[in-house]
Amino acid sequence: MSSKVYITTAIDYANDVIHLGHAYQKILADILARYWRDKGKKVFFLIGADEHGANIAKEAEKQGLSPQDLVHKIAILDKEQWSSLNISYDRFIETTDEDHLKTVEKFWHKIKEKGDIYQKEFSGLYCLGCESFKTSREIVDNYCPLHRTKKLISVSEKNYFFQWSKYENFLKEFFSKNKQFVKPESRYQEILSFLNEGLEDISISRQSVFWGIPVPEDKNQTIYVWFEALMSYFTGAFVNGFWDKDSYIIHILGKDNLRWHALLWPAMLYSAGYRLPDLIYTHGFLSFNGEKLSKSTGNIIRPKELVKDFGEDGVRYFLAKYGPLKEDADISLSKLKNVYNAELANNLGNLIGRISKLASQNNLSFPKIEKISFSRETSQLIEEFKIDICLFKIFQKIDKLNKYLEDKHPWTEKGEEVKKIISPCLRELRQICFDLKPFMPNSMSKALQYLGDEKIKFNPPLFPRL
Repeated sequence: MSSKVYITTAIDYANDVIHLGHAYQKILADILARYWRDKGKKVFFLIGADEHGANIAKEAEKQGLSPQDLVHKIAILDKEQWSSLNISYDRFIETTDEDHLKTVEKFWHKIKEKGDIYQKEFSGLYCLGCESFKTSREIVDNYCPLHRTKKLISVSEKNYFFQWSKYENFLKEFFSKNKQFVKPESRYQEILSFLNEGLEDISISRQSVFWGIPVPEDKNQTIYVWFEALMSYFTGAFVNGFWDKDSYIIHILGKDNLRWHALLWPAMLYSAGYRLPDLIYTHGFLSFNGEKLSKSTGNIIRPKELVKDFGEDGVRYFLAKYGPLKEDADISLSKLKNVYNAELANNLGNLIGRISKLASQNNLSFPKIEKISFSRETSQLIEEFKIDICLFKIFQKIDKLNKYLEDKHPWTEKGEEVKKIISPCLRELRQICFDLKPFMPNSMSKALQYLGDEKIKFNPPLFPRL
């Protein structure tokens, strides 16, 4: 394993504040970042905002703001949402950042010098929701399948194009040699199928969109928002030394962004002479009460709203265990409340409370907490992206410890007899809390403080029942 780990998530479109649908991805990435930091790796974790494009210009006009003022406002509000979930990012990149503008210009020149950018007249159907042209194989019933409420727009322009088709054979060879490049396996097969249908050159500039990064040497056009947004990963890593041969580079994103990241981004990097990422992990969609979470449907829930009721670690735990790791997932407030009460308040919280109360009431002394490492099983499951299974396995251990205490009834004993019963439980509980720290960093750090001293005190419950 490399000494450095670079983790990115998709940068979120800045026409509105992020919602719960964006949160799963950031929590998943944050779990990995915290895990690798605790393993002693140098970690750089990037999230951010995609701040250019026609939709942002329209939204700014609607609000009576300049596009720059709008994206600045959204960035501040997004950071508040991420803070509520304790997302430990190292940088929040904005595509209006000065260093990103320089990266894009440098990238453009490298690709152009390779002979991979040319200009031609072009006509096509454009989806405003995706901010991308759609090929005939991507259109269903005259609509983009991801934005069925938005009509496709016919656009004719003289644009700059990237020779994506030139790299079709390179990508096929790369995918055949790197079968773990895209996970899970179903997504790898999906992208391979798309690749085998053939690639077409892609328009990478727009004449009619003023809010964007100007094309170098042609200020009448702006660079296509997707083309420059992908480069934000490079901007965030390059200045910090994380886009080199010594880094393990992971992109985490939703399934709707997979083709750009798995096929266009590697071709761009190869054309510009840079190394490719090591892994792209793609998750499904999150819905609420059976409805898509989106601004267009009005079905919006902000992370801070749930954190207010369930706490940051309650929300993190629920989404990590029951979120759309592979397939789409649907959640509801009732399910969240049931899981919180049953698994956090009754199982884990009750176990911590029982042990600490018994130790405190009997004035027992234990060895101070030693340096703890992740259990082998936890490490293996996290590194295999089996985040949900990891939590199921850990909570099976919690159930066993609770059953052990029920069977032994230590509360009917006193002094050293109590210590004999709870000592092995305490050792295992300390390990459990450490293994859970990347998932629930705030509450598990407190638990390890509670349980780590020689004299354990009884503290208020970490997960009060709702």
